[in-house]
Amino acid sequence: MDTATVIVTIVSVIAGKSCVLMALWLRLRWRTRHEQVQRQHLAAVAEAIAEAGQVEVIEQRADGHRIRIKITHRPGD
Repeated sequence: MDTATVIVTIVSVIAGKSCVLMALWLRLRWRTRHEQVQRQHLAAVAEAIAEAGQVEVIEQRADGHRIRIKITHRPGD
């Protein structure tokens, strides 16, 4: 084996592993942010129910699905 071939092989392996590691890190970062947004959304809904006693959530997703939730809390419950 030639020295250049060995160097190219080692660099290729290191670059491949680095790309995989970067992809996993980006996926983890996206998932963490997604869960953080969900948590903030649920906290805001719970706070609105506690304050006003009624909240309506309408969520339109990118794939065309729509979710509508209406929660009413009567005083004394």
